[in-house]
Amino acid sequence: MRKLFALLSLLVVASMVLAACGGGATTQAPAGPSEPAPGGEEPMMEYKSNDPTTYFRPTFGEPETLDPALDYETAGGEIVSNIYETLVWYNRQKADEFLPQLATDWTVSDDGTVYTFTIRQGVKFHEGGDLTPEDVAYTFQRGLLQGGYASPQWLLAEPFFGVGVDDISIVTAEEEIKRLSEIIAAGGELTEASLGMDAATFAAFQEALTAGEVDVTDLEAVAAVLPDVVSAPSDDREALSAFNADSLKASCEKVQSAIVADDAAGTVTMTLAQSWGPFLATIANNWGSIMDKEWVIENGGWDGSCDTWQNYYAMTSEENPFTPIANGTGPFKLDHWTRGQEIVLVRNDNYWRTEPAWEGGPSGPAALERVVIQKVDEFGTRFAMFQAGDADNLVVGSQADYAQVDPLVGEECLYNGETADFDCAPVGDGSGPIRVYKGYPQVLHTDVFLNFGITNNQYIGSGQLDGNGIPPDFFSDIHIRKAFNYCFDWDIYIQDVMVGEGVQTLTIPVAGMPGYDLNASHYSYDPAKCEEEFKLADVDKDGIPAGEDEDDVWNVGFRFAATYNQGNTARQSVAEILASNLGSVNEKFLVEVLGLPWPAFLQSQRDRSLPLFISGWLEDIHDPHNWYQPYIIGTYGRRQSLPADLTAQFQDLLNQGVSETDPAKRAEIYAQVNQLYYDYAPGILLATATGRRYEQRWVSGWYYNPIYSGMYYYAISKQ
Repeated sequence: MRKLFALLSLLVVASMVLAACGGGATTQAPAGPSEPAPGGEEPMMEYKSNDPTTYFRPTFGEPETLDPALDYETAGGEIVSNIYETLVWYNRQKADEFLPQLATDWTVSDDGTVYTFTIRQGVKFHEGGDLTPEDVAYTFQRGLLQGGYASPQWLLAEPFFGVGVDDISIVTAEEEIKRLSEIIAAGGELTEASLGMDAATFAAFQEALTAGEVDVTDLEAVAAVLPDVVSAPSDDREALSAFNADSLKASCEKVQSAIVADDAAGTVTMTLAQSWGPFLATIANNWGSIMDKEWVIENGGWDGSCDTWQNYYAMTSEENPFTPIANGTGPFKLDHWTRGQEIVLVRNDNYWRTEPAWEGGPSGPAALERVVIQKVDEFGTRFAMFQAGDADNLVVGSQADYAQVDPLVGEECLYNGETADFDCAPVGDGSGPIRVYKGYPQVLHTDVFLNFGITNNQYIGSGQLDGNGIPPDFFSDIHIRKAFNYCFDWDIYIQDVMVGEGVQTLTIPVAGMPGYDLNASHYSYDPAKCEEEFKLADVDKDGIPAGEDEDDVWNVGFRFAATYNQGNTARQSVAEILASNLGSVNEKFLVEVLGLPWPAFLQSQRDRSLPLFISGWLEDIHDPHNWYQPYIIGTYGRRQSLPADLTAQFQDLLNQGVSETDPAKRAEIYAQVNQLYYDYAPGILLATATGRRYEQRWVSGWYYNPIYSGMYYYAISKQ
């Protein structure tokens, strides 16, 4: 998340979510045995909750939206995955093995481009509607047409439309160019009316012809200027709607022809633009969650018509009618969401699953009757609730919190890489009330992102190079970006914040995939080089290095805010380390450390108003493209305002990488990407940690799947 990640810090344990969880009315009750243990052994302690029907989980942050087509962060992802369901689901802890869920089976054409899914019969949505193939087709069509770069829909757009075509706005621009090219090729007078252009576009078209000194009788030359005039209006609903109605309709029909329901046969057929190896992995995640078409329309969603889809393009969470409501087929239903306080899920007593998805897995209605997810930003409060038995698991703010919790641990479960599961053993005399899971590999990390084109706002002070702010293009200077890299102390971060349980992140992708390289060029803490780079900068663009210019950054200084999401003390520590080191290099360098509520933090990223922000990424699918693309071109590339001339240097390599099937050749391609990222330093890669999870010993059923946004409560039970 997503995932934008919108993701929890790599340092946050206990399910890796930014949602908020419940602190309820349970009381820790370790009950001593009433009979001697057999064989004269010491009796085992028993731990029982006073309320085994309800799971209480306090955490920090809360969802941005509950619309599966829009949500792209882990707080919402956890809720979505427990309410809604996808066609296929993960085989317990295995992120690359898939089991039937709302599809009973599927076939794939020999060339890998056509998937046909048989849709499960007898499944009902929580509000009473029957699941049909039409619901499935509509769900995917709606998602692609709603699109927008705040959403996860780029993950589906590329398989359906082609590598690099990551939003429906691009498809629509292509259809508009195609339509205009056909009109031009037919000959005739080129007028606003004959071309079906709006006035502004026609004026730009005429200017392009004049500027290029194009002979209007050369129809191919005339058509060749169209890509300079017609561009994809990304995230701009008004500009998209200004396209010719025929082009808008053609885009929608292209989507509908690629995803076709056959209610009589009980199937949905999806036709891809090219073979896409991770397609099942893509639709298994939350954005593949199936919605009830009739319910969506009744509640103000797209009506399914190709005449209206543009009215729903790039919806924000604030205007989306499905942000606060949900209606899935999953094991839990939404009871209520009180913003800033709690989300409560209740059991779906009519849940369809009668057989376990995997051996030993759950079936029938969930063991838990309720899940209470309470927003509690302060770790001290969460820990007190956990100690009192009023919380079933503990979300820490950073690894520095481990020392407070570890004395309570009575059972330790260490990750076994061979089984991808845990081996558990008592700690000390085994009487501690807490269980800890340790050592599991995480497919996420937190990093620092630098914004090349900040919107002028309160986070950059005066907005000028005057010592009281920074100009909006402050981080467009490569020496500034390199200086910030050299001023970060990885040793302090790993040893003090991560308590030694982490390694420096050398490449954007995580270990175990092409692109990960222990020999990749990387930065290290070097105050002297930090100072040197600042003196080489030319923020005022007068051609004089800052070290020789009384009016530039070295002598004037700067002031701005480094931001993180409230409650995430690990990310707060990152900002504090950087602020301290910058101040040590030059006392005129002032960085204010500022925490924002999770939804506001996400929206400020999208608004490009944050000069420097600490955020993270949890992979959506286990493939390097799902790391490089969002970091450079998509999610974070956009939030950092990376300029087109910079991203263009990466784009061709990324297209080659995702299309290459030979792992060794992919690694060679991605080695070039790694070097470019180091050379241009658009951000600061931090460190990757192994995970920990703390829970009460009366809880059972948890397992670790690295792709999950958070907890899958259907598998959980309490004594």
